[in-house]
Amino acid sequence: MTDRLYWWLRLRAVRGLGERSIKKLFLRWGDPEVIFKASWEELSLCVGPAKAEAIRRGSLSFDPEKVLSLVDKEGIRGVTLGDPLYPKLLAQIDDPPPVIFYIGELKPFEGIGVVGTRNPHPYSLKFTHRLVEKILEAGYAVVSGGARGIDQQAHHSCLDMGGYTLCFAGMGVLKAAEVLKSLVKKGAVLLSELLPHEGADIHTYPRRNRLISGSSHMLVVVEAGETSGALITAKTAHVQRRPVWAHVGYGFSERWRGCIKLVNEGMAKLLAAPEDLLLEGSKPVKHTDPLLSLLELPRTLEDLVSLTGEDPVKILQQLTLYEMRGLVTKQGAYYMLT
Repeated sequence: MTDRLYWWLRLRAVRGLGERSIKKLFLRWGDPEVIFKASWEELSLCVGPAKAEAIRRGSLSFDPEKVLSLVDKEGIRGVTLGDPLYPKLLAQIDDPPPVIFYIGELKPFEGIGVVGTRNPHPYSLKFTHRLVEKILEAGYAVVSGGARGIDQQAHHSCLDMGGYTLCFAGMGVLKAAEVLKSLVKKGAVLLSELLPHEGADIHTYPRRNRLISGSSHMLVVVEAGETSGALITAKTAHVQRRPVWAHVGYGFSERWRGCIKLVNEGMAKLLAAPEDLLLEGSKPVKHTDPLLSLLELPRTLEDLVSLTGEDPVKILQQLTLYEMRGLVTKQGAYYMLT
């Protein structure tokens, strides 16, 4: 894993190379070490001449070796694109982080995001507790951002009920506040796309929000005023084509103006009660077809043959049928769910 993590860190360190370009490279070559061996012409066709030149020149914004040393010293773990532990839904967004650092026990999960204001009404805290209870009863993990208020209520309620919760931080895991690290001691996982020693700024929290929504089958906004940061997460979820639900506790209160706006603009459905979240028709889709289940992560034809043991011609015929039905799309050598 250390060698693989090194090459992913090296790719992430290339100046001017963002997550969207890295995903294109991943879908084309899969292995970051192979990317560095590709010709300028091949790279240029994938991400353009300027970025191809940066990769070939090896212009880096940080030293991957130093980051690896820090990770080893502090007992931090890293998960990369293509790894079985990488959040499968997050891998499907347009700009997934190539590396996620984390502390705690990361395992495959099906999650629902819960977010809201940092200064909630007591009613909203009780609603969040009931909501989390229903989420856990349905067999899902709780995904949030660890901020005080609704986020922390969601995490703590989940842990108190024996559930699994993931907290995406807006700073490197070593810079996280003790209140977030205490969640890990209770069984949560603390994750960040930032280097472990990086602090937070005005840009890191909005960027982090796409990870909360991207890792979730759906997102619930419990309480949000017109300027709440939770609205950024909701809008990101909408762009990512994740279902969004918004609760309105007291319709004429400014506390829920943001939620009302989401509903009025058609970006969210109104969630009247926690029990309504997982009614038939709103449940996350779980594929029963083994081949479609495998495609929740990008796979090549060779990957699918290896994983299923099926004849490649038979698999290719099935993939073609799925493409015609709009269930599967192909990017480079990789097949994935639409």
